[in-house]
Amino acid sequence: MSGTSIGVELVAQFDRMVRRDGGEVTLLADTGELIRVGYRPGNAGPDCEDDVCVLPQHELQQLMAETLRRRSPLAQVVVEVLR
Repeated sequence: MSGTSIGVELVAQFDRMVRRDGGEVTLLADTGELIRVGYRPGNAGPDCEDDVCVLPQHELQQLMAETLRRRSPLAQVVVEVLR
């Protein structure tokens, strides 16, 4: 992915994950030091039928931060819930 920003790569990776429950992750801003991500949670039910559950915002942010830390240790990610 030559020329692609870390923010774009991070969003693409996690968007694939949340799409299972109907969710969406979008890149709002990427300054290199701060990546702002919009998260529109999916509509899976609370009982996680068929092993599909909505990922809570704080868990998504934690997973994205851990992944980002391996790629760019000084960068931060902020996940904002979109309605």
